[in-house]
Amino acid sequence: MRSIFLLVCAPLCLTFANGCRDSSANAVADSTIAVTSVPSTKIGNVVGYSLVIPESFVNWKGKSVMGGNGHQGYIKPLTGTLAIDGQGNIAGGYFELDMNSITSTDKKDTSSDNGLVSHLKDPDFFDVKKFPKGTFQLTKAIKVSSDSTFYITGQLTLRAITQEIQFPATIVKTGDDIKATASLSIDRTKWGITYKSGSIFGLVKDELLEDLVPVSLDLRFHKKH
Repeated sequence: MRSIFLLVCAPLCLTFANGCRDSSANAVADSTIAVTSVPSTKIGNVVGYSLVIPESFVNWKGKSVMGGNGHQGYIKPLTGTLAIDGQGNIAGGYFELDMNSITSTDKKDTSSDNGLVSHLKDPDFFDVKKFPKGTFQLTKAIKVSSDSTFYITGQLTLRAITQEIQFPATIVKTGDDIKATASLSIDRTKWGITYKSGSIFGLVKDELLEDLVPVSLDLRFHKKH
């Protein structure tokens, strides 16, 4: 599985595969990270970077409550942008996920008629005929003690439901390129995905699927000219 967060899923979703967990009700994150606030006024010229679609992935993993290997795969972004100011602060970001691109990588058959993939696309999960796109709007980026680490806050929309998520991300700029990676978990029930959820249905344990879905982002951006 090719790894990356986010920024969701995509997705997503960006939509942007688990070292920390979001501290909000919608995602789990490491709450012990020391952060320093980014100035509200953007410093210097703001430069835009476009997502390089072929080299960017939003990875996911699903498993049952009883454990086991579960399933894993990725969702491809449709488009994405990231803005950086003159001091290296993140000034904005927006991503769209192609929910029809959802793919399972743990099976040899990754075609669109794969049984698992088809199920993920139906109303039990992402209902992609009705909701073909997911979006992520970055609303805040706080620089952490490391120059390349940021604590990201944004609005993730799936199935026309928008929830705030937070997660740490590593963002490294090299020349005209930016590499962004992140790991987080999202609670699928917050976006109306309640299929075999133990928090919703009284099923026996071996029939339940985990509500928390690990997601990792592996994103590459290139400077706009």
